[in-house]
Amino acid sequence: MLIINFLTFTLGLIYGSFLNVIIFRLPLNLSVIHPRSFCPSCSTTIPFYRNIPLLTYILQKGLCHNCKSIIHIQYPAIELLIGLLSVFSFNYFLFPEYLFFTMISGILITISIIDLRYFIIPLSLSITSLLLIILNISFSSHIIYHIYGMIIGFGYLSLIFIFTWIFTRKQPLGFGDLQLILILGLWLGPMKVLVAIFLSATFGIIYWIYLTTKNGYTKNIKLPYGTFLSITSIIVYIIPLNWDLFIYF
Repeated sequence: MLIINFLTFTLGLIYGSFLNVIIFRLPLNLSVIHPRSFCPSCSTTIPFYRNIPLLTYILQKGLCHNCKSIIHIQYPAIELLIGLLSVFSFNYFLFPEYLFFTMISGILITISIIDLRYFIIPLSLSITSLLLIILNISFSSHIIYHIYGMIIGFGYLSLIFIFTWIFTRKQPLGFGDLQLILILGLWLGPMKVLVAIFLSATFGIIYWIYLTTKNGYTKNIKLPYGTFLSITSIIVYIIPLNWDLFIYF
């Protein structure tokens, strides 16, 4: 069992390394396949033997081998997080759910970081997560239940969007947030998506208070709601909610 967990952790590290590439390149409209990995500071191509997830960071003491610039802590952090998440998923879920959970959670974490930095949710990531979720629920005998989640999650936020726009003439959510909740509702189901919306709004308020305290009040504070939605959805998916009010078909 220890060997299997180690292999699962290693695969998670590799997946996390690829997600780091997506996080860096996708907002810059760069290919995530070509060219090979390179140092963002000196643009030197990183050879495969210096591109080992997590281990390279430790051996090089967090510095680029060529220019000695600091490697952002995000890289080992994401690799380690996805590695641990992969092991957790393997021991918590059955096949193939553990595989889908790891892949979908990885993409959601990627979305959360990109939205936090750039306030965008790349359509390509939304489509990828949607396809994975459709494959995931295809193994379920309660597909209608997941469709309820998609309708309720999207409908609830859409109403908030419409009424806020009518009364304040301000756009409370980006269209990327709406497309994300549509996808997450399909993944979580009706009750869990409502819990995820509530928790993400709560975290959003806490983050707004933090920014206001740090930088002073301004009307134009932007909040990465997709970040909060993504993280809370991963957490809520894991937590069993047996008090669902909706009928399984």
